[in-house]
Amino acid sequence: MRLQAERRAVLSLGANLGDRVATIDAAVRALEAIDGIRVLERSGNWESPSWHPDGEGLSPDYVNIALLIATTMEPIDLLDATQAVEDALGRVRTQRWSPRTIDIDIVTMGGIERAEDRLVLPHPRAHQRQFVLQPWLEIEPLAVLPGQGPIAELADYADGDAWRLA
Repeated sequence: MRLQAERRAVLSLGANLGDRVATIDAAVRALEAIDGIRVLERSGNWESPSWHPDGEGLSPDYVNIALLIATTMEPIDLLDATQAVEDALGRVRTQRWSPRTIDIDIVTMGGIERAEDRLVLPHPRAHQRQFVLQPWLEIEPLAVLPGQGPIAELADYADGDAWRLA
C-alpha cells in the first residue's frame, strides 16, 4: 500500500439488512482501526427507501450516514480497504440493487477526478441521491461536489427522499 500526504474524503455508508444501525457502527469502528484512515466527522443516522428498477420498497429501507475522513491512502487502496470492511461485515455481491448488510462508497477524495474500471471519482451518481447529500450536508454544509456544485444546491433538486432516523 502506497502512503502519501493526508487527503480528505467523504464516504457514504448504507445498510438495509439485519441490525442496520449496529452494522453501520461496526463499519465506522472498522474503518477507524485501519492505518491511514482518521474519521473527522460522522453524520447522524438517516433513513431512505430502497430502490430497485422494478419499483421502490422491494427491500427494507436503508440507514445511511456520511463520514468525513482524512487518509494517506491512494484512492484504489482506500477502495480495497472499504471493500475489506464490507466483506468482514457479511456483504455479499450477488446482483446490482440487491439488499446488503453494508455498502461503503467513496463519494469524493481530495478533489480527484478519475474514471477507471473499479473506481470513478467523484461518485458518478452522488449528486442525484438524497441519501448521500443529506447526511453529507449535515457534516459539511458548504461542501462542493467536484464537477457538480455546492451540495446544498444539489440537495434541493436531487431525486429520492431521506429523513433523520428517529
